[in-house]
Amino acid sequence: MANIEDIQFEIDRLKQEYEEGIENCQLSAKVQYDYACMLMCSVQSNHINLSIELFEELIRIRYNSAKCMYQLALCHMKKREYKKAKRHLDMLLRLEPRNHAALSLRSLLFDLLSDDAMKGSLFVLMASICAFALYKSWK
Repeated sequence: MANIEDIQFEIDRLKQEYEEGIENCQLSAKVQYDYACMLMCSVQSNHINLSIELFEELIRIRYNSAKCMYQLALCHMKKREYKKAKRHLDMLLRLEPRNHAALSLRSLLFDLLSDDAMKGSLFVLMASICAFALYKSWK
């Protein structure tokens, strides 16, 4: 597993390459894709947001749409934006119905959604019990 310094070094290197491409009006979609993938590895929220923007732009220009949709779904899952992640996975599976990576990620997404739903239900149950106990002790 790469450490944070290695990831940051690679992000900085790709950022420089990306910005040089923009300045010279010769931006490579591959450089943008690589930069977005590295940003996605960061723990910083702003890096993940930028990664999402870059992947969405790549999808608009139809560069490796399937891979970009998969990476975009991962970004949204990392941000716990499960509905957006599901939307991108559904689009990807319409393009490639037998994409095993997307099917596996979708299965993981459903597990995460059910875990969150379970936690939410437990929270509501605990709040209800506390409210009932307070009501009983007050009377």
